[in-house]
Amino acid sequence: MRLSPQKLGLAMLLLSIAFPLGACSGSADGFSETERQGRSLFILNCSPCHEDTNLQLKVQPPRLTGVFTKKMLPSGEPATDDQVRKTIISGRGTMPAFDQRLNKDDVDAILKYLHAAK
Repeated sequence: MRLSPQKLGLAMLLLSIAFPLGACSGSADGFSETERQGRSLFILNCSPCHEDTNLQLKVQPPRLTGVFTKKMLPSGEPATDDQVRKTIISGRGTMPAFDQRLNKDDVDAILKYLHAAK
């Protein structure tokens, strides 16, 4: 799913407010730099479907906050880094593959964020 220019602009504005350039690495939000990067990537790539109500979707995908606090993913697969990484890279059902949009470091950062976000 591609964000419209308006939504991308809004996301970038919100990110610039939430994460100003030069912010100290010991942030009050409790996230590491990698986790904050993962959160930014999650907001841009995952939350439009998994966290926001998207009326264009026939079925609302599951929320992913706290996904690693359970033993199983909503798909019934084990809640492991390898399984979530595979889903992000390859897609699942109507979820697109992100192998051309996210590199290994991006996916690792999203996984770190998902572990930290409870």
